[in-house]
Amino acid sequence: MDETTARFSLPLLIAGQGQKDISHNEALLLLDAVMHPELQSRSAGSPPLAPVLGQCWLIPAEAGGVWSGRDGQVTVWSIGGWRYLSPPGGYRAWLADEGRWIRLGNDGWRDEIALAGDWPVLMAPSGGAVIDVEARIAIGALLDRLSAAGLMEA
Repeated sequence: MDETTARFSLPLLIAGQGQKDISHNEALLLLDAVMHPELQSRSAGSPPLAPVLGQCWLIPAEAGGVWSGRDGQVTVWSIGGWRYLSPPGGYRAWLADEGRWIRLGNDGWRDEIALAGDWPVLMAPSGGAVIDVEARIAIGALLDRLSAAGLMEA
């Protein structure tokens, strides 16, 4: 039997295991971090000096200190120190310092566009000799938006 869950690697209780409360509490701590994720930042190159219990960060590439080598992982501060999560594809989190949603896709973390008003107006192609060019531009812009919104892969 596996010792962790398949998606978030939460610790499982195992028959005959001593101190099950430790595994159970660890699972609850990690579950608390992933249920409604709010990440403080994705640009902190090293752990903050005075994190608050339960605060989470997205570890950027080339981070230093105890975050070194954990690019793209989500980390949460706990009484026992840093806990790390490798979320599955499709995972969505609020990025507090930027005020935006991000989503994990096959090509890494990407910004989500929250409101239709964030986009420039799509112009419909209109007659003439350049209809094919205009249609291709409009379709390309539409595909870019669907991909950025996480509704399709790029």
